[in-house]
Amino acid sequence: MSNGVLSNWHVLFEDFSTSTQDFYRAVEAAIARRDLPDLEVSRVLFKEAGIASAQREYLRISRRRVAFDICSAPYGNGHFFSWWLAKVPARFGLVLAAATIVGALLVWGILTYPLIRFGGCGGTFVGALLFIAGIPAVLYGLGMLVDRGVLSDEEWLLSVPYIGRLYAAFFNPNSYFRLDTAMMFRDSVRAAVNEVINGLREAKGLRALEGEALRPREAGRL
Repeated sequence: MSNGVLSNWHVLFEDFSTSTQDFYRAVEAAIARRDLPDLEVSRVLFKEAGIASAQREYLRISRRRVAFDICSAPYGNGHFFSWWLAKVPARFGLVLAAATIVGALLVWGILTYPLIRFGGCGGTFVGALLFIAGIPAVLYGLGMLVDRGVLSDEEWLLSVPYIGRLYAAFFNPNSYFRLDTAMMFRDSVRAAVNEVINGLREAKGLRALEGEALRPREAGRL
């Protein structure tokens, strides 16, 4: 299960059965019809409990590092559906960030060694200039990778004094567009899931869910 759960929703239908894989394919089709930008659709496996427990397959709809993990499974004589909206941590993020910095220093050393070794004062000046100019370039590259979810954890980076403010100013400003886009992603995926579930209910002659039955639970209320 992903850390950083933002919200959750679930429902159990008694005396109800359906195919989990057909449900996942129907949700994928509903997402495709909406033609949403910057999405990734995949299947992920989560342990049911400890290391030796069975695995359960979830359908993941993700945008950058925010993901809906959607589940469908039989339960007793019924069937339940759920989704978890969570922030997905970058794998090996800090290790990759450190490796990137070390690699940049090695490249700088290889490029500037001949200048410093054989170029005298002029070569030393050029080497120092390359180092000073290279710092913003490396920081910008790291910022881009963090923003795309490849390196480190954005919340951790934002908490670092000075560096966090600099990162927020360049890569994470609280713009209306950014907030609107994030909300539209969440609402669109929820609408696709609700559409498929209500389609299944109506196909069996049951009333569609609406109102409070479709309201998600925020993380603080789990």
